Amino acid sequence: MTDPRARSLADYLRQRAADFSFSADVNDAHTTAQAGMTLLDAAKLVEAMPESDGRLKALSEAHCFESLPEQEALFLETPAIRSAVQRPLTGEPMTGVEVIDLIVATARDR
Repeated sequence: MTDPRARSLADYLRQRAADFSFSADVNDAHTTAQAGMTLLDAAKLVEAMPESDGRLKALSEAHCFESLPEQEALFLETPAIRSAVQRPLTGEPMTGVEVIDLIVATARDR
């Protein structure tokens, strides 16, 4: 069973990837589509994280999750995290692991 925090972060990343996809459809930008695929890769990696993964713990300690009924969680986006997630659009291509690590580092810095 997937950790609720991992599921919540994966859902967030998929939604952001969908947003990138809509943008890529409008402006036909290859980098936008590539960034969206990177976020989908990150979502897949996050869903496979065990409950004991230190990155989930770090995000929890940074108050990035809201507990919901029925053992669910909601990932809480901040402006800094949104900026981090959008970085693959404006900089060098990133991997899914690099995106996850950047989100964690950004959350720790706030």
